[in-house]
Amino acid sequence: MGRSMRAALVIAAKDLRQKLRDRSVLLMAVAAPLGLAFLFSTMLPNQDTFHATYAVVDQDRGDVARGLVDGPLAGLEEADVATIETMATEAEARAAVDAGEVSAAIVIAPGFTSSVRAGEPAELLVIGGPSGLASEIARSVLASFGSRVTAVQVAVHTAAEAAGTAPDPATAGALAQAAVEAPPPIVVEAEAAADRSASSITFYGASMAVLFVFFAAQFGVLGLLAERRNGTLARMLAAPIAPATILLGKVLVSLVVAAVSMTVIVVATTLLLGADWGDPLGVAALVVAVSLAATGIATLIVGFARTEDQASSFIAIVAMTLAIFGGSFFRMSQAPEGMAAFSILTPHAWFIRGVDELAGGGGLVSALGPIAVLTLVGVVTGGIGLLRARRVVVR
Repeated sequence: MGRSMRAALVIAAKDLRQKLRDRSVLLMAVAAPLGLAFLFSTMLPNQDTFHATYAVVDQDRGDVARGLVDGPLAGLEEADVATIETMATEAEARAAVDAGEVSAAIVIAPGFTSSVRAGEPAELLVIGGPSGLASEIARSVLASFGSRVTAVQVAVHTAAEAAGTAPDPATAGALAQAAVEAPPPIVVEAEAAADRSASSITFYGASMAVLFVFFAAQFGVLGLLAERRNGTLARMLAAPIAPATILLGKVLVSLVVAAVSMTVIVVATTLLLGADWGDPLGVAALVVAVSLAATGIATLIVGFARTEDQASSFIAIVAMTLAIFGGSFFRMSQAPEGMAAFSILTPHAWFIRGVDELAGGGGLVSALGPIAVLTLVGVVTGGIGLLRARRVVVR
């Protein structure tokens, strides 16, 4: 057993030295995924955070208007969701929106406070810019503010009608002002999905790494077909080397190249792009598991192929198909429901799920599920692949 393992390590070391001199290996295993991760993370918009700039024109200067500015709008600024810029006129605000200097503008018309105090309809104007999301958020905040004031007005009128008296404008105005200044009776706290997932930079790094790890994993097991074609496999079998030893050496090459490719991407995106992969121990276990899965699938494909070109084509087709359905090009939360359900059958989705868990603050334990699934995929496909690949050696 010890002699067979040493022979397998010698075969693997020889192949690895050859791969280090092969530019195509460096291109597919390191340069391509790192380059695409950089392009995606810099060219596509950042989906992790939202921040808008709102111009506010307060033409009313009343208590209720001031309550709106100092309350809900100031809350947006405190939450780092928006920056509030005060402007003097509606024309100035419109010009700023048209020039793209602000995301949207909010105009409080003269008489706003007096209308609210009198229980009359009062209007707020939102001048939308190119960002529809920024405008919708502004409308939502203003609508929430208006709902609180309206609730007070309705309550005052209802109480007055029940007492058989006319509503007192002074009382209604005071209560409306109190509603503006009072904190909401129910506070809903929600954990944002982004808090439990990787940043865009980390996501693109992970998605490109898991896409190209399948191309990296092919270089070892493809050597079986190449050496059979060159006649070197027959000379190896003429020596006292068991076929299983040769298979083990080739699989080790695939596993090492895949793991090194993943490790380089993790380190490079962390140092160069600022990606945050999370707990190093969990990331290391996840890298080993996905490398094992990619090696197993590559071995399975080689076991059914007849030539190197055929095996390379099949691996490329499988890798791209799994990448599309596994969410390597977009988050599965944006995919159709059926496609999202199918993604659990792909190692890509499980790897990205593991990265999300780790980057979201979880430790090794949080990624044990994806690690276990990827390991199982590697063991099952690799086991079947080795049985099939054995015919390449003994033929």
